[in-house]
Amino acid sequence: MKQLLTRGLEIIPNHKITRMIAEGKGWQLYNTSSSSFALAVVEELYDLWVEKFCLPDGIFEPDLFNDCKVFLSAKNYIISSMEYGPYPEDIGQIEAFSIAFKTATDLFEDANLSDAIYIEEYSLLLPITLETRKEKNEIVYGRWLTGGVNVSIEAFDRVQSIMSWLSPDLLRSSADLAGFSVGTNYENNDGTNKEQESTELDQPIIPGITVDVSNKKTQRFTLIGRPDLELFFNDNIIDIVLNQEQYKRMGISFPGATILYGPPGCGKTYAVERLSEFLGWQRFDIDSSTIASSFIHETSKKISEVFQNAIKAAPSILVIDEMEAFLTNRSMSSVSGTHHVEEVAEFLRRIPEAISKGVLVFAMTNMIDSIDPAILRRGRFDHIIEVKMATAEEIESLLKYRFLELPVDKSVSPTRIAEALDGHPMSDIAFVLREAGRLAVKNNLAEMNDDCFDKALALLPKKEEKRKIGFN
Repeated sequence: MKQLLTRGLEIIPNHKITRMIAEGKGWQLYNTSSSSFALAVVEELYDLWVEKFCLPDGIFEPDLFNDCKVFLSAKNYIISSMEYGPYPEDIGQIEAFSIAFKTATDLFEDANLSDAIYIEEYSLLLPITLETRKEKNEIVYGRWLTGGVNVSIEAFDRVQSIMSWLSPDLLRSSADLAGFSVGTNYENNDGTNKEQESTELDQPIIPGITVDVSNKKTQRFTLIGRPDLELFFNDNIIDIVLNQEQYKRMGISFPGATILYGPPGCGKTYAVERLSEFLGWQRFDIDSSTIASSFIHETSKKISEVFQNAIKAAPSILVIDEMEAFLTNRSMSSVSGTHHVEEVAEFLRRIPEAISKGVLVFAMTNMIDSIDPAILRRGRFDHIIEVKMATAEEIESLLKYRFLELPVDKSVSPTRIAEALDGHPMSDIAFVLREAGRLAVKNNLAEMNDDCFDKALALLPKKEEKRKIGFN
């Protein structure tokens, strides 16, 4: 179907179309410059909604557009596709949707809601066709709540693990509003449900996971040159691992997942490598070079396999490198790119599961703004930490530590070298140390001197200077 509304088109004053975020049979959904949504539908679908599904005639904009009718939402109200989102971001949106869902299922008992359009402002859930229901409403409801994961709300424990940012009581009351009575069942691989004893839900310690910390109790994790990141790891990860019994009393069983974001070379990967060495845990990596596949479903399968291997080896560390390759905003994907939605959904499902089984999850990115909002919610990643380039003071601290290990002439000033390396990536610091050592050996020197370091620094690319405005 051709694009019904063009970019820059002004629906009403100060409300211009910015981009299309989803489309389906007879409809297209857009973002606008006013942070609202615009829904464009063809005349045939509009007439169907008015005649069969109680759409109030007149809430769409007058016939200003040749091929379609347009509804513009008020700010802070969503318009959502059951298939493509946008999905809920807070309890208010969930409760409003639950009420609309119950109303729709009461009014249109056999209607197919799997690809319906939800208009929050008017509490409307509008089916796209007159086809009868193809899948259970329990699955349609569960899928929308979890951001696209194909799970029934009746598998309550699984839904709750995916939506761990929402308390079980609030989730259960929302399900009640939608007309579902849920207990504590979870789903087997074959799709059937089985009872899970409620006592298991009350156990904060991860069953079957033993963490040997006998040789770590008197040690402190150090990350030379990065004091802020060192403090974060010690307080939010290592302390929980080393003192599980105390944290168990507070309902904390395991450290939450963490995103480290910042420019290339800022030391994100290095920090996690040092943490892995300190804990002595096996590390598993997910990156585009080993996971990505041109075959639909193959990437999701590989992602699942890595998570499963990490769970089997728990306690372990799983690192999602260059997470923007997998977890970009689903609203930026075309409808045909459903395999990308599937990959995001796989992460949404697997991350809480892995944490509950004793896997420490880290993700790295240089492009935090492009990550799907559902991923950034608390419960999937509890901590989102910016890692900046090392300052001159941090570099000096690292150099002083390394100078104690290496043969360096006492006249060499770590302060001067640190100032020269200010703003450079961590890899450049390692290069300068290695190159200075190589030059010392080449010139038959017993120690690295200022000349060795000056020549090593000269080999680095110059930092880009700001261009001056003017004429020559």
